[in-house]
Amino acid sequence: MRSRADLVAAFHRTMPDRVAQATDLWLGYEQGQSGNLQVLRRLLHTLKGEAHMLELAACGDLAELAEDVIDAVRGGARPTQLTGDSLLGALEGLGLLSASPRDDAAPELEIVKETLRAARAELGGSGPPAGELAPPLVPPPESVHESVLPPRLDPPDAPPDPAQPTARAALDVEAVGALLQELQRLHGEREVIQRRLRESQRMLRALLVEIDPRGAPDRFAERIAKTLGYGAEIERLLGAVRADWSSNEFAAGRALGELDEVVRRASVVRTERLLNQVSLAARSAARMLGKDVEARVEGTGLLDAAVERRLEPALLHLVRNAIDHGIEPADVRARRGKPARGTVAVTVIQTDAAVRIEVKDDGGGVDFARLREVLAPSVPGAWSLDDAELIPYLFAHGLTTSRSVGAISGRGVGLDIVAREIGALGGQVRVDSKPGLGTTILLVVPKNLHGEEVVPISSGRFRCAVPTHAVHSVVLLEDEELLHTPDGPRVRLTSGAGAELVPLYALGAVLGDGGQPEPGDAALVLHHAAGLFAVSVGGYENPRLVALVRSEEMPVTSPLVRAVAPTADGEAMLLLDVERLFACARQAPREAPFAAAAEQKREPLALVVEDAPVARELLCGILRSLGLRVEEASDGREGLARARAAPPDVVLTDLEMPYMSGLELVAELRRSPGLARVPVVVLTTAAQEQSEAALRGLGVRAVLSKQRFVEEELRRIIAASLGGA
Repeated sequence: MRSRADLVAAFHRTMPDRVAQATDLWLGYEQGQSGNLQVLRRLLHTLKGEAHMLELAACGDLAELAEDVIDAVRGGARPTQLTGDSLLGALEGLGLLSASPRDDAAPELEIVKETLRAARAELGGSGPPAGELAPPLVPPPESVHESVLPPRLDPPDAPPDPAQPTARAALDVEAVGALLQELQRLHGEREVIQRRLRESQRMLRALLVEIDPRGAPDRFAERIAKTLGYGAEIERLLGAVRADWSSNEFAAGRALGELDEVVRRASVVRTERLLNQVSLAARSAARMLGKDVEARVEGTGLLDAAVERRLEPALLHLVRNAIDHGIEPADVRARRGKPARGTVAVTVIQTDAAVRIEVKDDGGGVDFARLREVLAPSVPGAWSLDDAELIPYLFAHGLTTSRSVGAISGRGVGLDIVAREIGALGGQVRVDSKPGLGTTILLVVPKNLHGEEVVPISSGRFRCAVPTHAVHSVVLLEDEELLHTPDGPRVRLTSGAGAELVPLYALGAVLGDGGQPEPGDAALVLHHAAGLFAVSVGGYENPRLVALVRSEEMPVTSPLVRAVAPTADGEAMLLLDVERLFACARQAPREAPFAAAAEQKREPLALVVEDAPVARELLCGILRSLGLRVEEASDGREGLARARAAPPDVVLTDLEMPYMSGLELVAELRRSPGLARVPVVVLTTAAQEQSEAALRGLGVRAVLSKQRFVEEELRRIIAASLGGA
């Protein structure tokens, strides 16, 4: 049974992601994405409900005030600068409460609340009529004001280039329609070919009857004639089938190739929209903090849309962090002889396999002395760590070096989100900070997620790979390059800037096979946020592009493995997460990460469908404590797919969810063979008598209220639904 403290911790753990999502939704709405408003309202509503369930009144009140402002905008009121400032401040306040729920934040939060109330009063009006949304914060051309719109990155009158991907991925409907018609025609041709094959099969059977030696001997000549006739006809039919099949296969391959190209082009987006979001985020942060900051954006690139979605929150956090923690106040800059206006520059560089994004500010740099002070209570030897060794701690959740707490400062969220999002893409984060001169953070992400260029490596019984963009160089360990120091093995790297000693680890030892780097071994020198490190390997191959399968889809998983690439011989090549590889290499040897998975248990299977992460975690914990295996889904559509893939013994679902509501999910389950009788329990914040009546009509076991949630009641209903299973 999970304690309330565990549930509160879970709520706070998910808050950074949800604050980032809500912030991006509002910024996108300001850019013209009107559909964001409804999603943002639902997100705030969920936050409010969870906070009140957990008795976190400050979070609940803040989310409720922000929800009121959104409702006013949805009702038709025109947003102003105060609207955006108040909502962004509320979201930063929620992040602050999640990272550091201290009493000294109360005065700052009261200011945020007063700003929200002022924004609500300024908007006036009432909530939105059902199904209606307010127009986005992009005024018509005759009323554009510089204070409302962010700067554009391209001339507004420039016509779109049809040869280039758009800022948002979009399919060419006409091209897809034509290709689908062609594929349908080819499918019809194959039906004809199938009929010819069946006719050939019938004739072959007749031929076998005629050549059966047990047949009548007095009809020998007649049987020979029939056999020759059947044989000639079969040969003719099969020749025609072979020719038609070859033509059909060529045409189908060409059509599929063209369709793949259309889809590939649709999945690739340009970075202009993302950089516009960066400009807008910088503007909002500078205005909220009262700082004079120039945000420069340069370069362009092409990204898979899925990569862009993960990159966006990370990049926005970096820019806000640079303005908040990096750029000094005007008086401090004056004392240091710097221009009054600070600069944050974002540069995008496209390479063959990756996109490199550099975020550089001319602020005060990382305060390493303050960082040591913050880490000292929890990190042994923090005072003796050099600056490079301290850099990884910047990405720890909840860490902040701010001495004061404000609407942005002191929240302790941001860089951990950056590391998580970029790591999920298989990218890297590199940090270079010079006290008094500023900080440069480099993000390297793959262009797409369909495949990745990797360097295959081997170590004992393991076949692994690392992303090419993470490899600095490959060296052969000779006696003069391999050094043994009190801090462990080092490899000497020589460049134009001089010699550098890089930490060296044996990949076999990290993977559980043991061993030490030896002369004659090859070593890969890899990039890390704290600098370079090297791993000795049994062998390596030239870089190549591989197709990847997410590691969580494999039966055995490891924190070191980010994805798996099937090989031609039926084996698997493990793509290693470089950041986690570095973390594991620095620790004492432990149980091998690739130990065989435990035998799967045979408990009943429960499916939890809930879009609120904390509520989902709470419900999953309760069900696991009952001895059930649990599958999770974040919306009704995903829940239906999981139920069809692995039929559950009981389903616990929310009612209000994106893509497919709980009511629609239950209706689909009842129409699905094998799922029609599965017990369903609904847990919701909505007080909708009509929906509850409809659910009862679909055979739902119980409809429970989140506001009046009683764990024991849920346990009793689940036990009854499983019939003592």
